Amino acid sequence: MKSMTKRNRSNGRDERGVVLAAVIFSLAALLIGSAGALLVGSGDIQATRNYRGASQATFVAESALTHALQDVNAVGVINYENEVVDGWGNFFGSSDQDFGFGGWQYAVQPVADPAAPAQQGWFIASAAGPEGVRATAVARVARSNIPGTAPGAIYLANDNPTDATFQGNNFLVDGNDHNLDGTPGTEPAVPGIATRNDTNTQETIDALGGAQLDNVEGLGFQAGPPPVPAIQTAPSGASVAQLNALIDSLLAEPHNTFNTTQINNSNTPTFAGALGTAASPQISHFTANELQIRGNGSIEGYGIMIIEGDLTIQGTLDFYGLILVRGETAINEDSELGVTGNATVYGSLWTANLNLVVGGSALVNYSSEALAFANQVIPNGGFPTPLNVVSLVDCSQVPGGLHGCP
Repeated sequence: MKSMTKRNRSNGRDERGVVLAAVIFSLAALLIGSAGALLVGSGDIQATRNYRGASQATFVAESALTHALQDVNAVGVINYENEVVDGWGNFFGSSDQDFGFGGWQYAVQPVADPAAPAQQGWFIASAAGPEGVRATAVARVARSNIPGTAPGAIYLANDNPTDATFQGNNFLVDGNDHNLDGTPGTEPAVPGIATRNDTNTQETIDALGGAQLDNVEGLGFQAGPPPVPAIQTAPSGASVAQLNALIDSLLAEPHNTFNTTQINNSNTPTFAGALGTAASPQISHFTANELQIRGNGSIEGYGIMIIEGDLTIQGTLDFYGLILVRGETAINEDSELGVTGNATVYGSLWTANLNLVVGGSALVNYSSEALAFANQVIPNGGFPTPLNVVSLVDCSQVPGGLHGCP
């Protein structure tokens, strides 16, 4: 009996050891399984984060391309290499810009196509974000054959405070599209006067007397009472630097140069047909520090007129196309654009100068038909045109060196 009792106790201890081993084995298996699940889950999370980061980087890079395109197309382009590639700081800049969300930054670099540098090229956008995520996207761009739209019948390109003066009540600045025969054009209206910032817009409005408010018509005009003049802000219009780049591109094309400071009754015959005709518009470049059209001076022209200095019209000027007044390189308070006398301008007039004087019987009408003369002066178009996106490539999807990708 004693021997039997001992055997039973020994069997119980053996069974308890087996159970303990089984429990330890189960715990070990559970730990291994949990660790494996954690590793798989961590890998899935990392893969998801990588995918999300790559998608976000591509989105930021493509947004950068859109930003760059909007900046350039607000002004338009005549020569892609001269104005965009060489003058990139005037449009966008080469330094990284903050995306404004999630720590992302981006930069865009324009490159000209060696086969046609004036007409086409690439925008290369790079994006960088958290955890070193990067992406590059490339847009192939080309100048459109459809001219852009002028910011206004008169456009003041300067960011500094301007000073507008309006004299009398016989002038008219009209941003509605006009054909040369006096009939309405088909293009959308633009402001009669456009400026670069709200301060200059308000200053120009305040310069109008009560009886003059309805002398500036176009986009935004309300007959009232009281009338609301068509004077608006065009912050995306050409800056002074961009206007200068535009003029430089135009002057790289064939043009006629005049060093005249004054046009009056004695030298008017000299300019008969010299500033272009409807059949043969041209670029006319006045290089003196000022150009005055005075007294009985009377000239007519078609195409593009570029004035390096100040322009004062006190005689008769009939011009059809685009007038660009650069003024002195150092803009100062004495710079003045005077549109008085019997000035009739169809098209658009842009000035970098600070002061604007409009009076007399001046008539400035926005005219897409007249701007067509400006677009005829050079083979690829003399009026700024927007860039079109020909193709868009995510550089992670193609081998390096293709489609403009680094």
